[in-house]
Amino acid sequence: MAGKKIFTFILFLFAALVLVQTYLRPFPDMVLSGAEKRRPMERLTARGFISRSFQDSAEEYIKKMMGFRGFFVKLDNQINYSIFREFSRNHPRRILLGKNLQLFEEPYVDLYNRIGVADNAELEKRVTSLRLLQESLGRRNVTLLLIVTPSKTTIYPEYIPGRMVMKERLDQRDSYQVLLPLLERHRINYIDGRKLFLEMKRRGTPRLFPSSGSHWSLYGGYLFTEQMIAEMERLSGRRMARIASRGTITRKDPIDLDKDVARLANVLFTRALFTEYLYPVTRTDAPEGAWRPDVLMIGSSFCWNILHYLGAHGVFRPLDFYYYFNTAYSYPEKARRPIDRERVDWRGEVLSRDFVILEVNEVAIGEMGYGFIETALRHLENGKGKIKK
Repeated sequence: MAGKKIFTFILFLFAALVLVQTYLRPFPDMVLSGAEKRRPMERLTARGFISRSFQDSAEEYIKKMMGFRGFFVKLDNQINYSIFREFSRNHPRRILLGKNLQLFEEPYVDLYNRIGVADNAELEKRVTSLRLLQESLGRRNVTLLLIVTPSKTTIYPEYIPGRMVMKERLDQRDSYQVLLPLLERHRINYIDGRKLFLEMKRRGTPRLFPSSGSHWSLYGGYLFTEQMIAEMERLSGRRMARIASRGTITRKDPIDLDKDVARLANVLFTRALFTEYLYPVTRTDAPEGAWRPDVLMIGSSFCWNILHYLGAHGVFRPLDFYYYFNTAYSYPEKARRPIDRERVDWRGEVLSRDFVILEVNEVAIGEMGYGFIETALRHLENGKGKIKK
């Protein structure tokens, strides 16, 4: 009887503590990684009550506002990982545990399994539009360069557990293999990131992707940026500021994007997911008179590591980054603003550039340009862009 009373008291105390934390927040809670939308609770109406949409809304609201929610979510995820070696299935981009503690996001494994391959006819139209944009910009003395960035699963497929591989699908072409012949036929200026990284891997270059991240490593981003600068020099015929390496260092604690998937796992002991990481020690190689071009980049989160090195070594004059063509980041100021696609100053923001660089990752080839290609063509054809003087 005494044991029951003690248990009841502890349970009551625990519930009271959660209630106090929910409404008063006297204690800091653990922060969860990843985007999480908190919607207001639906108003109570007869229709909402009968359809149960009100109950579902209330349940979701209470769940999101509950005290110590961050701790409980991480505890649940930690137990699930420690016992079953699995991560939460509630994450919108499901996290998968590969061999040698390599973490993957499900869309990249789907890419390797040829799930959701981009439609050939649609890609043909997109690349045709890209060629028209390249020609239109070229007439205005602006060089367009497409960079196709690689994915972890196509560079390191050996780390994907056998149970996750659909061997019967691997003979099919993936989106990248559909895209490359189109780029060649339409004579698009591009850098093939998959080919580049596979060649580096063949030569023994290690850790092009981090074990605890989806994006290429800072080291891989540095190596790619070197190649991108070399291609920009070839296209322009001018010597640019370059990035040289003084050597590399190894660390047990990853930096920035090198741990993005480990953070998204939202477990209590994130450090247990870390392995070893390689980082370059870089310096600026810029002789007097080195050309620093005016650049506009449009792309995904794979661009962040490129921007890190371009900014640190002053490779560009000004540079603007259109993140998914939704948010603009200006460098070196690092100012941020939303993009109204219909109010872009095409003469001032696009046609004044030396280079327009479009980035697309293998996993998003069907979304190449994120609307920029078609929007730019439409405005240039309407005469809103004048030839750069």
